[in-house]
Amino acid sequence: MSPIDSIVSNGWLARRVGSLGAAAVALALGAAACTSDASGPDNSDGPAVLLTERVFTPQGERFYYVSVLSEVPTAAVDRSQALELTSADVEIYNNRVFIRDRDANTITRYQVTAARQLVADGDPVSFAGTGLGKGRYSNAYLAADRAYLLDSGGWRLIGWNPTTMLLTGEIISIDNMAKHALPTGAISPTVQVGNRQIAAITWASFDAVHPIAYPGAGAIIFDPGAAPVFVEDARVGGAFRVSPGGANNADAYVTGVIGGDVRMFGSILDDAPAPASGELRIRAGQTAFDPTYAVDVEAITRTKGVWAIHRLDDNTLLVQVLDPALADADVPTNISAYGASDRFVFGFIDIAAGTFTPQSLPPEGGRGNAGNHVVDGKLYIQLSDDVGTAHTYAVSATGITPSFTVPSGDLWFMQRVR
Repeated sequence: MSPIDSIVSNGWLARRVGSLGAAAVALALGAAACTSDASGPDNSDGPAVLLTERVFTPQGERFYYVSVLSEVPTAAVDRSQALELTSADVEIYNNRVFIRDRDANTITRYQVTAARQLVADGDPVSFAGTGLGKGRYSNAYLAADRAYLLDSGGWRLIGWNPTTMLLTGEIISIDNMAKHALPTGAISPTVQVGNRQIAAITWASFDAVHPIAYPGAGAIIFDPGAAPVFVEDARVGGAFRVSPGGANNADAYVTGVIGGDVRMFGSILDDAPAPASGELRIRAGQTAFDPTYAVDVEAITRTKGVWAIHRLDDNTLLVQVLDPALADADVPTNISAYGASDRFVFGFIDIAAGTFTPQSLPPEGGRGNAGNHVVDGKLYIQLSDDVGTAHTYAVSATGITPSFTVPSGDLWFMQRVR
């Protein structure tokens, strides 16, 4: 009996219903063009929310279940109609669903039918011939015929066409985006901010004994008709998320975290001053961080360890931090104890007042999944229990309420398709 059949027989999951499956195609520059148009009209109706759950088996495997629902669920989802994949990095652009298969090093485009089913839309585009690794990468979708895969391993932008599903042959390397003293790092998913797309950039050494952080954070700005621009700032480190805000949502807010593991047990590259965990701003139309704006989460909360920061509105952040009220004797004394600590709390930061208000939900516990899932302006966060079920919560600046659960896994992706 296979691992997945074992799960099915135990009633943990519904039956397998499919997989990405298609063999990696030849380098797409030489492949036949796809005729579907990623900017074309959506041929279906009714509201649709795309949900992807990452599910773990007792054998240590992981599977991804992609469901199309009418709305955000209020209870655990029936996975019997879901698309099952062994690798699924999901993005949505122009009412189409794009799923990267890390194993095959491809991206497949899907349409959502009127019956809320995912149907593969043409052949996948393959990155196998570009030297791209098989990690998790995001894409910047700039137009129906123009996208860049953001290669945080090679620190390159690899051009491809979301309509023809072919590589364009364009590969861009940007000065200073690679920090060779700390070769590992990440580029966040891009976010539409005004008429621009912006992604956050971080660099680090993720060593389990002595982690090292870069003294600052970066961002890459994609402006229509202009070359991509890289910018950085030393005031905040560990940049991992961009959120729109300000007038017409045209300002970009970049949040980042230098974790307690680095602050207490690691170091900053070249013994530079430690940057804050917090938030910076790039004003509309500008290509530099705003020197007049910075939010320092450690200073406001008085915590020794920040784990997650979520922007709720122009004056409110949701953060998860090591309980600032801990007695000195209860503060973790080594990196393993910090990682295992169940003394993390969620709370709201009032940016204007510079105050922190702990919340009773989610309850104090271990570090939660720091993913940022927003549907119709509401943030969904999650915290796993002792048996591996993720409990999600709906968050707004006015409060936090329980939402739905993900048995034997966690919430991987959730966004409205239409």
